[in-house]
Amino acid sequence: MFKRFFLLLAMCFCVAGNALAEVKVAVVDFQKALNDVNEAAGVRKKLESMYGERKVAIEKMQSALEAKKVDLDKQSVILSDSARKAKEEDFMKAQLEFQQTYSRYESEMQQAYYAAMQDFIEKMKKIAVAIGQERGYTVVLEATEGGVVYWSDSIDITDELIKRYNAANPAVAPKK
Repeated sequence: MFKRFFLLLAMCFCVAGNALAEVKVAVVDFQKALNDVNEAAGVRKKLESMYGERKVAIEKMQSALEAKKVDLDKQSVILSDSARKAKEEDFMKAQLEFQQTYSRYESEMQQAYYAAMQDFIEKMKKIAVAIGQERGYTVVLEATEGGVVYWSDSIDITDELIKRYNAANPAVAPKK
């Protein structure tokens, strides 16, 4: 009875060992790939130039707000209570408008950036799947999102992904 049990147990370990030996794992770092693919650099430059105008507008608003604050501080001693209150309310409105505009611009920029980067991620996922299938990987893990703490360079397919992405999606020189 015990012989059969141990024989069965030994067979289970052998089968489990063979199944584990067949698992091939690869790791890809999409964040690194986003930083290194040529096409993404062009899109980042385009977004930065688009929002450069907004940065100038924000800086002008901030300068005007600071000037109002200096003016309010200087005149607060000589103004009547009602005039001082009116200037303080005007300053508060300008400050609120500045904060809302800044938040809106910041939000729009982030949304545009993430929407553009999401297109790259989708293309990269397809390439990672192709590499995984070609090389017979059982699983391909995303390094930054997947909670991978350590991996050997031998299972990192990020550089291969970047090469294939750049070959399949040549970057167009940005218009001046």
